[in-house]
Amino acid sequence: MATVIRVYGAMLIPGMLQTEAYAREVLSSGSSPKSDEERDRLLVTRLERARILDNFDSPLMWAVIDEAALRRRIGTRQTMCEQLRHIVRLGESRRIRVHVLPFSGGYHALLEGVVSLMWFKDLPPVAYVEGLNTGRVWELPQKVKQCQVDYDHALGDALSHRKSLAMIRSIAEDYEHAAP
Repeated sequence: MATVIRVYGAMLIPGMLQTEAYAREVLSSGSSPKSDEERDRLLVTRLERARILDNFDSPLMWAVIDEAALRRRIGTRQTMCEQLRHIVRLGESRRIRVHVLPFSGGYHALLEGVVSLMWFKDLPPVAYVEGLNTGRVWELPQKVKQCQVDYDHALGDALSHRKSLAMIRSIAEDYEHAAP
């Protein structure tokens, strides 16, 4: 139902941008083991949610991704290479705007957490803030506004869309050509 989505990925690629192999690896890991059935159910839900990106008209999406999420290997080198190329394809198709927060930028406004901001046609905006084993939806206008301000500050510290895609391409090539 959202018309605009802005996400920040700190240590992981945001869920809506994850490939099946990457998401399977993420959902298979962690401190709370899941049965294969539960993992597969969560995987199907995550991939179904991402299908909104198949519709070019809605929603508009920005993804700010920390360089750490691009360089932290989740799964195999091939999994990472495919994951990063998937993001590049989405960015090149103008389906999403991608901005990388490089290590060289140091501290930034979103470094301490993960946030998703969503705007709707007939509802007020919301912010979803996530931490270890916790998540909270904020509807209070002042909380949503503060999350938006923090997101905007981090976006201002990030690379441009074009430079971000070039960096992601380069990191994907590193994964592809790295020695086993």
